[in-house]
Amino acid sequence: MERLDLPSLQDFIAVGSSGGLNAASRETGVPKATLSRRIRDLEAALGTRLLERSQHRLRLTEEGQMLLERAAPLMSELKAVGEAVSGRGQEPSGLLKISVSSLFAQTRMGAFGAAFTRQYPQVTLCVDVSDSFVDPVRDGYDLVVRGNPPADTDLVGACFLRSETVLAAAPAIHRPDEPEVEVPAVVLAAQTELDIWAIFDGGQEQRLRPRPVMLCSAMTVVHQAALAGAGCALLPDWLIEDDLAQGRLVQWGVVPNRRVEAWVLHTSRRLTSPKVRAFVDALVATQRD
Repeated sequence: MERLDLPSLQDFIAVGSSGGLNAASRETGVPKATLSRRIRDLEAALGTRLLERSQHRLRLTEEGQMLLERAAPLMSELKAVGEAVSGRGQEPSGLLKISVSSLFAQTRMGAFGAAFTRQYPQVTLCVDVSDSFVDPVRDGYDLVVRGNPPADTDLVGACFLRSETVLAAAPAIHRPDEPEVEVPAVVLAAQTELDIWAIFDGGQEQRLRPRPVMLCSAMTVVHQAALAGAGCALLPDWLIEDDLAQGRLVQWGVVPNRRVEAWVLHTSRRLTSPKVRAFVDALVATQRD
């Protein structure tokens, strides 16, 4: 096997990760003809075909998929090494690509991003909104912001927000005193516990039977519907603290064992660039317990 050419390997990773020459060319700024030539050179060096080419699409071969899965993390680590070494003592700068959850995007990202870019004007934030758990290496993100991330993730990072889940409703919604009474409820579509909602208020447990009047895929819609009086809803306490203080919502109780944690995650604890460290530190500084 000939010595691998790193630019060719990097271009192959870009094509394999983005799904085609057009997308990879847009992301890297490298002409399609150059990308295609470098991948052919890489195939020649390895002595195997990495891509199946047709008129309309490219598909990774089994060998290409194996190379992508093994080489992408290594190239990401090399990039981090370079940024960490060259970035010592330097101001954070460059493009910072972040994947954030829809709730964080709709409630906090705008204000936080504005404050961050004022503090670090040499950093450009590229923010994608998704509730799916992405792979930063495969999908090209520097950071991922998610609530309650999977415990088995290989990512590292920091928790910047902890909150309880509470049951709340507009003042016009009657809270029953009897146990297991049916109540109108605005429900997150992913919610699985729909038979009984158990809450604690002043140390006393109350069990209520939710009757869904709205099923919503976004927490912000659940929040808005609860404010409008559609029914009671399970909501994170940080999201509604102003509504509770102003009397727009009334807290019925706290849901046990439903603590929510928001995390900012990245791929390596040992080698992080100044822009990544700055974003993580700034977000953690907003933490409220």
